[in-house]
This record gives sequence, C-alpha cells and structure tokens, in this order.
Amino acid sequence: MDARTLAERELAELPLIDMTEWLIRKGEHDPTFRLVANEFGVVMTLLDHGYYVEASERIVPLLGMKVPAAFHRLGLALEMKANGKKAAKRRFRSLSPAVMQHADLSPWRTAFKWDKKWLGLPAVVALALVALAFWPEATPPAVPVTEDAPRVETVTEDEALAKRLEELEQEVARLEEANEALQTEEAPVEEEASATQQVIPLADVETLVQDKRYKEADALLEGTPKAGQEQAVGFYRLLVDNKLGEAEVSDYAAYVETYPESGYKTDVLWMKGIAEKKAGDEAYRTTLAEVAAMEGTYWAPIAKSVLEDE
Repeated sequence: MDARTLAERELAELPLIDMTEWLIRKGEHDPTFRLVANEFGVVMTLLDHGYYVEASERIVPLLGMKVPAAFHRLGLALEMKANGKKAAKRRFRSLSPAVMQHADLSPWRTAFKWDKKWLGLPAVVALALVALAFWPEATPPAVPVTEDAPRVETVTEDEALAKRLEELEQEVARLEEANEALQTEEAPVEEEASATQQVIPLADVETLVQDKRYKEADALLEGTPKAGQEQAVGFYRLLVDNKLGEAEVSDYAAYVETYPESGYKTDVLWMKGIAEKKAGDEAYRTTLAEVAAMEGTYWAPIAKSVLEDE
C-alpha cells in the first residue's frame, strides 16, 4: 500500500475517540497529560476542518511523550496529508527505534521501504521498550471522584457543538415564552399557514443534529420557522448544509447580514472562514480575524491560533 493511501486509511480507521479518552484518563493523575488532552482536542478540531498542516504541527509535542503507537500513526498520516511523502518519511526517521519497530507501524515501514536492520539495535531491546511504552497498557488506577476533582474537557467540534446547544437552549425557551402571547393573537393566521406548510419542530432538529443524523434533520428543516425561532432555524439550516456539503460561502454571509446580532454569529463566521479557506479565498483571514476578536466565545482562541500558525 502506498503512503498516501495508507494515510487516508489511518485517518478513517484510527480510534480517535478512544485515543482522546486514553489521554483524559492519564490526565486525571498526570497534569502533563491533562494539558496534552486539551491540545489533542484542538488537533481533532483542525483535522475535522481539513487543516492538516496546523494539525500536524500541533501533534508534534505529544509524539515526544510516552503514548500508544496509534498517536504516532496519526502523526505520520497528518504529516503525509500536510506535506507529502518525503516529510512523512523524515518524521518516521526521527522516531525512536522502539517506535519504528512497533508492530502497529509495520504498514508505514512497508510504505517507506524501511528495513528493521537499519535501526542498529537488537530486536530484544526494541521489543522490551515497546512492551513498556506502547498500547495496550494497564488501565490507570481509579481515582476517587470528589467534588474538587478537575474535569478535563476536549475541544472536538462535536463536543463544542453540544456545548453551544446546551448554552442556547435557555435562550430558545425564553424566546418561545416571549412570543407565546403574540402567537396566540395571530393563531388564525398561523393555523391557515400551517395547513399548507408544516412548522419546523426546532427541538427535534436540535436532537437530530446532536445525534449527527443530519439527513433526518434536513428533512425537518423544509417547513416554516415558528415565530421567534427564525435565527435558530437559520443557523441549523446552515449547520446541516455544512455537514452535508451543500452550504455556500454566500449562505453564511447572508445569515450574518440578516441577523447581525445573532447568538450564533461566531459559529457562522467560523464556518464561513473555513469554507473560504477551502475555496482558496484569501478573505478567510479577515473572517477568522473577526472571529478571533470575539473575546469570550468558543471559537475565538482557535481562530487566533490558526492565524498565528500560518
């Protein structure tokens, strides 16, 4: 298997969720791994958006630690996607002999036509180091749960989305309550409209999006927004289209222009910046700079980091 195909397979098959949970468990009793777990979450977010160069750079410090071989496989795949075979081979060559001889890296040795005898170390030493350093390893000792125990949260896109949904649930409920009287007054008109077009069940859409059932959510978004829910429905329309590969840069721009004070504005601008980047539009720098300036929002530090790493 050639290195490029191998990189695609690694990114598709590596157990990224299990790897994240492994770092979290290690971080419960090792502050260094707690920091690495957070950084790995950023790597996952960048990977999810196709930022292979930035993701490959950010994973380097983690590769210098005592981690399972799966992380080195991910590091090689990212470098292959980011900078090509020569760069990936240089990263492979920089690994310790124990890592290069690990059974899980056999496909990479084959892809690079790497002979074990070049390592210059007895196999028994390498195998001993592998047994100590790499996956599988003993489960970390259980740590009693206390009220003061820190909870480590990663920053994958899906978890960020779940967090944003939770934060905005109260806002949606408040808007519904505020508009309840108005809806009652306009009931005859709304009932007449509902006879021809179904009202979008926003709560159901939110649930489907959280479960990553985007096609089902897409079907529910064909109706008419309930009074007071236009901004939220518009956001979910963009998010679902984004996940299904149907959103255009102009769609994000139109949303921001229509709802300049929307609570979803940062999320929409982040998606717009990523779309511009993938389309080769230099305007993405301006868009991400605007996101980075939105202090206190989730995407601000990530957008700032992306711009600084260029």
